[in-house]
Amino acid sequence: MREKEKLKCPVCDTKFIPRTFYPEEAIFSTSDGKKLSGFNGYISSSGVKPTEVVLSTWITYCPSCNYVLKFVKEIVKKEKIQTQSTLGKDIKEKYNNYYYGFQFEDYSQYLQDISEQVKSTIETSLKNLNLSAFENMHDIKETFKLLVRFYANLENYCNSQFTEEIDKDLKDKIKLLDLSPDLEEILLELNEIRDKTIHSDYELSDEDKLKVNRAVTGFMLNRIEKHIKPLINGKKLKNKYNYVDIQDLNSEIKIYLNEYFKNIFNNGRAANDQIKNFLEQLLVHEI
Repeated sequence: MREKEKLKCPVCDTKFIPRTFYPEEAIFSTSDGKKLSGFNGYISSSGVKPTEVVLSTWITYCPSCNYVLKFVKEIVKKEKIQTQSTLGKDIKEKYNNYYYGFQFEDYSQYLQDISEQVKSTIETSLKNLNLSAFENMHDIKETFKLLVRFYANLENYCNSQFTEEIDKDLKDKIKLLDLSPDLEEILLELNEIRDKTIHSDYELSDEDKLKVNRAVTGFMLNRIEKHIKPLINGKKLKNKYNYVDIQDLNSEIKIYLNEYFKNIFNNGRAANDQIKNFLEQLLVHEI
């Protein structure tokens, strides 16, 4: 598909993508030569009414100097064709349909195209991250089982990342992950608690249980952040897509990531608040 053209203001020479195009007036040419103005003619599910030509006038304005630009867009042209059947008796009437596309796009179309490109890049990156062993871990309702399963998966993950460090203790591998200080501290603390619960009669307190849930979610978010943050850097995106408002693009990214997190996390309000805060920090940008 040919890339849509950017508009250039004839007054100040600014290139831009209009926020939208506004319909000013439509002129319809009927088969008997009459002209209908306004929006009396229209395209319906049964065809074009009137049947021959639909023209419309669209306006937009330059965001730099406010100069008003007008365009005429031919939407559909229908020509009546008569064909004769092989029997020579029946003459059938049909219409050829033509569509004349508008070579300019508005901002919503541009934003949608750019958002799809960025989301596709993020999706590929998340697949390459390969955290499937940690997804939906909150489906394990018993906290002790969740704790044991999480650390078993964590050790396997560390071994896959640091193949030369397999013989080291898990606490040493955790320190190699380059986590935030708070998350590293919680993971090291819960690792000791896990040993206590396995080798003694230690029972998890309510505070321990909260930390387990926070650690599982926090670890996933940390890995995701390190993997995709370079892809959504505000300055880089602005340089690559110089017609887009980064705040608009961030909103689209946030919707996509929020839906992604819904599919891999299921831990009630606590995890939702954790994810919300994470997204706010992740999408902070500098221009």
